[in-house]
Amino acid sequence: MTEDLIYYNSRKRHALLTLAGLAFVAMGVFMIVTKGNWALGLITIVFFGACAAVGAWQFFDTRPRLQITDEGILDRTLGVGLIPWTDIADAYVRSINHEYFVCLQVHDEAAYLSRLPALKRKLAGANAALGFTPLSINLSGVDLNAEQLLEYILKQSAAAQSHFPDLSK
Repeated sequence: MTEDLIYYNSRKRHALLTLAGLAFVAMGVFMIVTKGNWALGLITIVFFGACAAVGAWQFFDTRPRLQITDEGILDRTLGVGLIPWTDIADAYVRSINHEYFVCLQVHDEAAYLSRLPALKRKLAGANAALGFTPLSINLSGVDLNAEQLLEYILKQSAAAQSHFPDLSK
């Protein structure tokens, strides 16, 4: 490959999420104004207001979410930096509620996990209980077919392994 593949957050998806959050904020205001239900109204406003703020933040975030280069794969949401093709031992697709993930099995998982803050390390460890690997590429909000990405990752990894054979055997 000579050209990097760069994928961004889906602006349409985040616009819809922001608008939905704002609609629920309006319902919270309506609950307070018409029914005098302050407790539920405020909880609704705070929670869905935060959801709308996150959606707006993601909508305006123009940084690449996923970059696939000759050297490897970089998923900004993982936070571990570039994962070279030679480090990827295997991969598989997993989904929950129609949200797809490409689970990466790397040769030295501990080296990547050590790059993460403590909270992210704990969350990555919790992925195992759901059948994921600690390094799973979340494709939610990215217009990319999980099966095609998996096929590409396995192909690139196999090609890299053939160029750099495992000398530890």
